[in-house]
Amino acid sequence: MNTEFRTIVQPLKGYQGLVSHDQPVVMLGSCFTDNIGGCLLGGGFPACVNPCGTLYNPASIASALLDILYERPYTRDDLFQHEGLWHSWSHHSRFSGPDPDAVVEHINKSQAKASEALSKASALFITFGTSWIFRLTEEGRVVANCHKKPAALFQREMLNTQKVYGLWKKMLRELQERYPALKTVFTVSPIRHLADGAHGNQASKSTLLLAIDQLTQEFKDTSLYFPAYEIMMDDLRDYRFYAADMLHPSPVAVAYIYDKFCESFMTQATVMKALQAEREARRAAHRPLHPTSPTNPE
Repeated sequence: MNTEFRTIVQPLKGYQGLVSHDQPVVMLGSCFTDNIGGCLLGGGFPACVNPCGTLYNPASIASALLDILYERPYTRDDLFQHEGLWHSWSHHSRFSGPDPDAVVEHINKSQAKASEALSKASALFITFGTSWIFRLTEEGRVVANCHKKPAALFQREMLNTQKVYGLWKKMLRELQERYPALKTVFTVSPIRHLADGAHGNQASKSTLLLAIDQLTQEFKDTSLYFPAYEIMMDDLRDYRFYAADMLHPSPVAVAYIYDKFCESFMTQATVMKALQAEREARRAAHRPLHPTSPTNPE
């Protein structure tokens, strides 16, 4: 009789050493990317995490990656003003600000760092959050962020599997040509998007999973899939592993998935080095309650 009352998703085999302290990794995608990227940064890894801010759909992530690959410079003409702030349709609101020149400078500096990191990276991690996109009706372009503009300005549609596959097939060919040693690791965010109900969320996630499956089958030597979604849905199949909103993984769940990430992509020596970096960072951040006491001399 099987007494294990859960389905344990095993870490990947054959990729230990892909993530190390010796080479950068670049991460683009949903807020789950920020979670795992934050863990990497805390472990002292040279990770470039969401250089355009949080991105959710495959089209916007592909557009951001093209900007990085071609080092496209942004100008004030790429911005628009709304409610006293200047925004970019291609960037998260953390780049927005009251001074358009400062916004452009922030965007271009972040993009330059990402281009440099990608040229040296061992891996590019892509996390798709949803297959739903928002398109500016007047211009026809897909936006990464609506920046609280009126809904009437946008058309909302869901990309199908073939559109996602076709778009990223071109991206993987471009990456393969430029950086033949680079591995592209796809993930699907386990964060649920319930604006269209439970079935709508599953349809969206399924579209992404099917497209990634086609891509990793075709580009077996340069791409692979990390099962963050399956770990959350099947291994951690319990609401105690969700945050209070019942949509996002809890800190415990993020830590568990990150452990699987480490087992999949790091050597044991790298894991130990990361743990030491975390301890040193906590020690440096520690502020003694009584700095002038004998145990804490100035």
